[in-house]
Order: sequence, then C-alpha cells, then structure tokens
Amino acid sequence: MNSQAFDPGMIEALESASSMQLYQLKALIEGMLADPRRSMTARASLHLGQPVQFVDFRDGQMRRGKIIAMKDTQATVLEQGTKRTWKIPCLAMQGYTEVERRSDQTYEPPPEPASVATGARAIQRGDTVTFDDRDGRNITGVVVRVNQRTATIGTGDGGTWRVPFHVLRQVLDI
Repeated sequence: MNSQAFDPGMIEALESASSMQLYQLKALIEGMLADPRRSMTARASLHLGQPVQFVDFRDGQMRRGKIIAMKDTQATVLEQGTKRTWKIPCLAMQGYTEVERRSDQTYEPPPEPASVATGARAIQRGDTVTFDDRDGRNITGVVVRVNQRTATIGTGDGGTWRVPFHVLRQVLDI
C-alpha cells in the first residue's frame, strides 16, 4: 500500500504504536464500521448519478466517479477518467463537498448500459459482471462459461443466466 497517499502525521503516530495497540485499533474500527446505523446513514446520503470520491484500497489513493447502480449496502461507481466500474460499500465513499461540486460545473448523467457494454473477447471465465434483467433488476454474478454469443453467469444462489455480451458490464471488486 502506498503510504504517500495518507497524512504523514497519522503515519508517524501509527508507526510509534505497538502491535497490540494497532490490533486494538483495528478491532475498534471494524466494530464501528459494522454498526448498521452508520451504514444506513452512509446509504441515505448517496443517490444515482451523484459524484463521489472513494478510496482504492489496493494503493490508498482517492479516486472520483459517479454512482451508476445502487443496492442496500453497496454501489457501483463509474470511475472518472478511466471509465472502470467499481463495486464499493457505501461506507467507503462520500459525495463531494459544496466547494468541490461548484468546481464541477457540468453535470453528466450516468452512462447508458449499452455505452459500458463489454465485448466477447474482454469477458473471461471467473470475471465478475453485472447486467439488468427484463424486470430492470440489477443482477451481479460470476462468468462460469463463455459461449460464442453469450456468457453463462452464476449468481451464487444456485441460479444461472445466459446473457448476450452487449448487455454485460464488468465489475472490479475491491
């Protein structure tokens, strides 16, 4: 993890802590994040099309994007610039502040699913993908088989779907 992405004072304070103190802090933070009230508050402050910032836990960098799909405790975010999709817990993101919103003077609506469609060669077995079913529900699953024109998606609850490639959108899990 890139320590340059964090406040140097915070890094210095944590480096001087003992291993037991760090473990105790970890348990405290995990307990606070597991509080359902905190999760509900975070979810209530977010909506479709909202610009948000979030932490990439692979390197600790702050990233920006827009919410393109939502569930109870997580959202799918389209990253600004790279156009990658991320499946992120609502607790791990926040909307821009008023000052930051004023600097983003142009509003771009969330992309249409067809514009984020994935080609057949980009899909591989084991990839996490999402699509909207005929009733408009967002379905997320793992590719279990790649056919000539479709992919077979396993939803994890025993269900499978055979979906054309142009409907699928890849999801990057963090």
